[in-house]
Amino acid sequence: MSDSIDVLDFLDDPEPEVKKSTSPDYGKKYKTLRDTLLALLWDCDWHGHTACLGAGGNRFSARLLELKRLGYQIESREAASGHGKDYRLISQKVGAPQGKKVKVFLTESDADEIVHQGVLTTAARKAVKDALGSFQANKDKL
Repeated sequence: MSDSIDVLDFLDDPEPEVKKSTSPDYGKKYKTLRDTLLALLWDCDWHGHTACLGAGGNRFSARLLELKRLGYQIESREAASGHGKDYRLISQKVGAPQGKKVKVFLTESDADEIVHQGVLTTAARKAVKDALGSFQANKDKL
């Protein structure tokens, strides 16, 4: 007997047999690096750079910033080994989310004119306008 199904017979059947999916729960299988790092820090103990790197990936510091922006309080200290830092979650309670800031990149001369003469050059004004536009377009992203 063949395992093939005649499509027309299948469509004519008022109650065709439908197999349930046996695919894994990808939400659990592919936990985000941020969630994995939070799980590591959840015990509120100190964790070294290597452990955080293993949990949060190469850009684990970006994951730490995401957690801080979500309201988790995380502190760091210099590692006893002198290599890198140790990190810990201060509390499992989520506090007020950390606000995002607009980053403006100015030339040294434009920054100097703002600070020392109080003059906002045309180039500096454009840099602020561009930075604000980019910020507003992306502010809902972590």
